[in-house]
Amino acid sequence: MQKKDWFKVKRYPHIDFPLEGKMRSKWIEGYVTSEEKVAKHSFLPFIHKTIYQRKFRKEYDDKNGKIIYHQNEKGELVERYADKKKREIYYASHLDSLIYSYYAQKLNSHYEDKINQFGLNDVVSAYRAVKINPQNSNSANKCNIDFANDVFQFILQYPETEFSVIAFDISSFFDNLDHKILRDIWMEIMGVSELPKDHFNVFKNITRFSHVNIIDIFTEFQDRIFTRAKSKNGNYLPIKRKKVAKLKFLKSQNAIAFCTKKEFFNIKNKLLQPSRTVKDKNGNIKYKNFGIPQGSPISSVLANMYLMHFDATIKSETEVVGGIYRRYSDDMVVICPLESKDKMIDVVLAEIKKYKLEIQSKKTQIFRFKKLNGRLICGQEFDDEINWNKNFVYLGFEFDGVYTRIKSGSVANYYRKMKRSIKRAKHFGAKKGKFQGEIFRRRLYKRFTFKGIKRYKKYKWNDEQKKFIKSEDYNWGNFLSYADKAAGTMVNNKIKSQVKNHWKIFHQELKR
Repeated sequence: MQKKDWFKVKRYPHIDFPLEGKMRSKWIEGYVTSEEKVAKHSFLPFIHKTIYQRKFRKEYDDKNGKIIYHQNEKGELVERYADKKKREIYYASHLDSLIYSYYAQKLNSHYEDKINQFGLNDVVSAYRAVKINPQNSNSANKCNIDFANDVFQFILQYPETEFSVIAFDISSFFDNLDHKILRDIWMEIMGVSELPKDHFNVFKNITRFSHVNIIDIFTEFQDRIFTRAKSKNGNYLPIKRKKVAKLKFLKSQNAIAFCTKKEFFNIKNKLLQPSRTVKDKNGNIKYKNFGIPQGSPISSVLANMYLMHFDATIKSETEVVGGIYRRYSDDMVVICPLESKDKMIDVVLAEIKKYKLEIQSKKTQIFRFKKLNGRLICGQEFDDEINWNKNFVYLGFEFDGVYTRIKSGSVANYYRKMKRSIKRAKHFGAKKGKFQGEIFRRRLYKRFTFKGIKRYKKYKWNDEQKKFIKSEDYNWGNFLSYADKAAGTMVNNKIKSQVKNHWKIFHQELKR
């Protein structure tokens, strides 16, 4: 299987202009791989945006595990309540992103050697290329479906009659990585007593980074955004400056840059946000010696490196009691005998503090698995009793001890999006104009039915060959593509039954 290329040319709008793919050798050999130039490189600020994801959750009583009902807008008592999950995303300028990508690749190579040395290859799963079949060099890599399936299979094969599965969640993982601990592990991974100048410059700018809020820079330059459209044959047209009415229209208007570097530096004091200081709980300003931006090309490998010794310790402690430990970024799971449950919880909580991180107590869940009448059953432990109707949820899947399903909330979200999109299509189809009375059904079929399930490589225009050629980028299909892949991978699953009525529901919504 071909190794992923770290050199990725993207076209999102930033302070600088996107790099041209045909200038690859210039940027790689002439700049990014030059230790001397990287050591002196002046990094631009990150652009920051907040992503909100609406979720519908159930809340359970801490004492008895019974569902707590909430009142909706209509005054009805319902099981699920609307909640918003907030993610703070930072993305680097185009040249900075290449530098981070290159150094991420270098660090990841050293990190892979270390985790093989510590025996952590099966423990750490996120942000890594782990082959499904290690003996086959052309094997595809595992994804969250495979990692979840591995854990479920271990549970099914666990020899104990009754045992515990503990799910931990690290609070604000990327935001709380201690800079000194990160620097020390960086040096250890590299096998040096002091970071080389190029590495130190990368470290300094990923820890003491500055940023600009996307709303602020858009508002400042929205009447003169740089845009560049494509012609029908795929060639880029000349760069133009024009007004973009709203932030959400940047992509549709082919925006490639908010401004030039010179324009930004003329007003940078107006746009830059403080990054080296932070307000504590009492409102006092203090020096910020923790946190890295989530979204940069190097952040994922740094997060994995940061917990290397933690992973080794928890793996060792879990194996002593006859269990396993797995970590997918900030989600951790420990499987152990019933009598070792309290010990393992204490070990994890004590060890994580050494790395100045905290476990979210509200998200720490203890599940009890029990073999009863030849069948494995699952329940969640609460203060006073066990709710035997609660399934173990891991990496987007539910496991009840026998069958695996996609998390019910994910399936509900798929149907919710389907209904909302059809309703929206009808709304715009009813408006006066050229397409009045029409609904673009083909687009809806592709997004929400089996007709859009096929995955394939995209064709992109090649300037040198003057034709469209098959690229390494994929059209990943839709939610049903994911469900189909999971159904073909997961042990004892009932995934196809979760989406078997999608065609019927789709057409019912169209007829309404």
